[in-house]
Amino acid sequence: MTRDTQKLVDALEATQLRISLLVIQLRDGTATPEEHHNLADAVGELPDLLRSHGDDVAAGIIPAARDMERECA
Repeated sequence: MTRDTQKLVDALEATQLRISLLVIQLRDGTATPEEHHNLADAVGELPDLLRSHGDDVAAGIIPAARDMERECA
């Protein structure tokens, strides 16, 4: 996995965790307005990261994971 792909995976995993935590907080009534806003900001950044990474893969700037697997085999 390239460094750029790892960054995207890290951002997705971190956001996934934050979403899960907010769901729990919403269920138990402990979610603060600040936590709502922070998660909204984090989620709002993902579309640009995903589009940029996808564009870079499509342009051959970042190798697709399947291409890297073939190179390593």
